[in-house]
Amino acid sequence: MNRNAEYNQSFIAMVSRHEKIIFSVCFFYATNDFSFEDMHQEVLISLFNGYRHFRKESSESTWVYKVCINTCLLALRKFSPKIRTQPLEEMPILNFQDSTEPELKEKLEWLYAIISQLNPIDKAMILMWLDELSYDDIASNMGIPRNTVASRLHRIKHKLSSRKEV
Repeated sequence: MNRNAEYNQSFIAMVSRHEKIIFSVCFFYATNDFSFEDMHQEVLISLFNGYRHFRKESSESTWVYKVCINTCLLALRKFSPKIRTQPLEEMPILNFQDSTEPELKEKLEWLYAIISQLNPIDKAMILMWLDELSYDDIASNMGIPRNTVASRLHRIKHKLSSRKEV
């Protein structure tokens, strides 16, 4: 088997292992003007181009998070003139149609609606925290001190919990 085929198979396996991370980061950064599909494609291209340079100095999942978040932020910045703000009333609410418990469905929809209102950095932090990453891993992904992560997450959680829940 040649090197390109081995690289492609290794890349596909890595994407499969971290599919949830890739999906959730793209989902949270997608907008009406920069769709999930476009964001997902940008992330996959960045991952593909960078995978051969992954030095294994951090865990693979940490590296994937970092590439995904940085790619999404760069894409949003690059296309910022096309991005417009939208009133909350016009924001689409994620509907979990496969959820069997109506109460759980309502709470998840509320959570996604509230998280979608956060700024991009806070959104990244709370997303990683919800995925149960340690403060050290989040700090590494964000390139900021661990204590900054702790205090910002505390403020974000307080902000989210102060909102009226359904």
